[in-house]
Amino acid sequence: MKRYSAWVAFGLLLFVVLACNLSKNKNSNVNVNINSGTNRPANAEVYTEEVYAAKSEDGAATSTFAPSDRTVHVVINLNKAKAGTDVRVVWIADEVEGATNKELKTLEYTTKAFDKKIPGYLRWSQDWPKGRYRVAVHINGNLDRTIYYDVQ
Repeated sequence: MKRYSAWVAFGLLLFVVLACNLSKNKNSNVNVNINSGTNRPANAEVYTEEVYAAKSEDGAATSTFAPSDRTVHVVINLNKAKAGTDVRVVWIADEVEGATNKELKTLEYTTKAFDKKIPGYLRWSQDWPKGRYRVAVHINGNLDRTIYYDVQ
């Protein structure tokens, strides 16, 4: 009977360890935006909780724009407000006719004490060329998150 109890205890211990590891791995890979990827350092103190493209600063998240949507907004929500956090946002023509992997604009910003939400935008003077674009968000010099949107 003692041997049987030891095997049951060992099995339960193994189950608990595996369940905890699976739960930990599952939660660490959750992205707020389906089209986004994250590449932040494991020990980052300030990072993006959410990044999304929108048709206005207070608009709903979208990943599709019309060529006539002259302004593309990007809203960045940080995990916490900390003065002196360097935020760099880079708009890139990812796969666009006549331009592949071409940097369009860079916005650099240093947060103040209560800045947790950082809005930015890219305005084009004519219709956008159709294709796939991306926005790379760097926090304190490290690529934190990349999102994609399409102009159709």
